[in-house]
Amino acid sequence: MILWTIRHSKPYNPKDVCYGRLDFDVSETFPEESSSAIQAFLNTGAKPTRLFASPLLRCMRLAQKVSEATNLPIEKRDAILEINFGAWEGQKLTAVPRNEMHAWLHDLRGFRFPEGESFHDVDARVQEFLDTLDDNGEFLWVSHAGVIAALHHFACGLPDEAFVEGEFSYTMVSKFEFSRNAEGHFRGTVTKIHDGIKMPSLKFE
Repeated sequence: MILWTIRHSKPYNPKDVCYGRLDFDVSETFPEESSSAIQAFLNTGAKPTRLFASPLLRCMRLAQKVSEATNLPIEKRDAILEINFGAWEGQKLTAVPRNEMHAWLHDLRGFRFPEGESFHDVDARVQEFLDTLDDNGEFLWVSHAGVIAALHHFACGLPDEAFVEGEFSYTMVSKFEFSRNAEGHFRGTVTKIHDGIKMPSLKFE
């Protein structure tokens, strides 16, 4: 199975707050970001038969452009929504309680955000959806850093200590090549195809 992923473009986040489920629109760089990413994807000769997208606006804006370029209808899936940061949503990282921040820094992927999810929770829901796809299919997801990182971790063997969720660029295009293991789960490798706009460094303190 081949899975292509495209991360959403830079969101409009002028207050630089923590966002996962916050439904931000895209920023003014969207036309340039989307066109370069879609062109890079098309240049690969990819031929996906289904297009899945997170229902959040920043993904749907890009998915619409992808749909126009590929003639594929958009299939929304909650399974590939970004992580729910719970009580941290809408706050600056420097404003969250210090004890919670320290707990997260001690266990970046296992810590469950108050009233929200952990990155391990994202792994579980993404794997459950991935396993429903056809072994011989070719698919495209327009989604989020947390979801794409989940694929890196549970399906490609990246250890939890390598926290890539904060390193991916906006509109990054990746190609995953998977086959099922003895337990029926897809496992394989990933290749980065396109870099977009780099994210600013996370400010923890």
